[in-house]
Formats: sequence, structure tokens, C-alpha cells
Amino acid sequence: MKLRVRGSSIRLRLTRTEVERLRGAEGRVSDQVRFGPQNLLSYAIVREPSPSTGPTPLLRATFDGAGITVFAPDSVVSTWAGSERVGFDAEQSVGDGPSLRILVEKDWNCLTAREGEEDVDTFPNPNLTC
Repeated sequence: MKLRVRGSSIRLRLTRTEVERLRGAEGRVSDQVRFGPQNLLSYAIVREPSPSTGPTPLLRATFDGAGITVFAPDSVVSTWAGSERVGFDAEQSVGDGPSLRILVEKDWNCLTAREGEEDVDTFPNPNLTC
């Protein structure tokens, strides 16, 4: 899983296997970045039960000082994982200031090879014509 943080937005990109883990019995995908022996930033996406009443929020995120967790309803994850849909997103109010944009996408293979980048277990890029 890849994490991108830019301004007031976070984006998670999941490989095929990670999408299946999120949709399956595990219902969770996580990773971490180590900055030293005692310093790390964890990030995860967790599938949670869809609410039985009221509107279904697409996404919500929390930060506990050491990690980011994105929560996505089961109904949204199941529909997305079983379709050609690239991703889904939502805006989360954070009080005063700009809202947090949360985006979850399937990780496509690159159109141009990049040194240090892997295209292992990615989804086929629909823009690839060869």
C-alpha cells in the first residue's frame, strides 16, 4: 500500500492482493514507515460494517499521533473491489480550516518505467495501449 500526503489530503493506493485482503475476512491492510528504532508512522485502511440506518459515509480517517487509520464501509469496499472503478473519495470536516480529502485507489502499473518503482501486483493501466 502506498500513502501520499499532500496538503490537506491523504491518498492510499492498494495492490490487487491488498484490495482482496481489505474485501476479505481480514478486512484490513496496514504498513509503516520507520524513521528510527523507536520512531515510526503507521497507516492502515480498515473495512467496517456499513451503518444500518442513515446515509453511508464513504470514508473517515483518524490520527492518533503515531498512525493514520482510514475507515471504509463494507458496502463501499465490496462494490469498489468487485468493479472496474478506480477509487472512491470523501471530504472530512476537521473543524476550522480546510477539510481533509481522503482518496482510496487501486494501484495501476506505470506507463513509464521509473527507477526504484515496482509494478508488482498492480492493476492493468487502462491507458496502456501496447
